[in-house]
Amino acid sequence: MKIDFTKKFLIQLLKEELSGIPNMDNPDLFSIKKSLVIRDDDNGIEYTVSDVDLTDVHNPAIKCYRYNLDGTRAYIDIDKNQFKNYSRV
Repeated sequence: MKIDFTKKFLIQLLKEELSGIPNMDNPDLFSIKKSLVIRDDDNGIEYTVSDVDLTDVHNPAIKCYRYNLDGTRAYIDIDKNQFKNYSRV
């Protein structure tokens, strides 16, 4: 069976926030993995996800890093309340 995706559907699917990728069985599932590249919407800085903390599934957190000019890594922690400030690259 061939599924015909419309352009509107594909655009909507690609415009994801960090609040998670929708899951057909449970829309409340959190779907972010290591190595995902995200961008701070305010300043455009890109980060790579290094760890996802699901200790408290109702308040997930993400640890990310970016490289400084000298080649060292700068880490940040993003909690659930800040997800709306970042988007997938």
